[in-house]
Amino acid sequence: MVERLISCLAEGFHLQINHKGKGKLTKEEFQKILQDVILETGVTGFGVKDIILYLFGVPVTALFIKQQIFPKAIPNEVFIPGVTSATVFGLAKFNKI
Repeated sequence: MVERLISCLAEGFHLQINHKGKGKLTKEEFQKILQDVILETGVTGFGVKDIILYLFGVPVTALFIKQQIFPKAIPNEVFIPGVTSATVFGLAKFNKI
């Protein structure tokens, strides 16, 4: 699986390198590369997308909110793992993982 991911990303990278003379990749070209990566790696289920969204989105959002409200109250080294652990606990409690 890792080999497929690497080959798919390398193919997209080479496509982008060959495209440099023509300017930036269009939205459609980037979407095609991303779709190829997702389909090749088999990450197509809603559950996987939810888990990735929650495991990365919730801690980042909580960090931004914390930085705006009380940036020095809790160190980031403690806050981020705590929020991530709470997110995993919540996902497990609601049978998402």
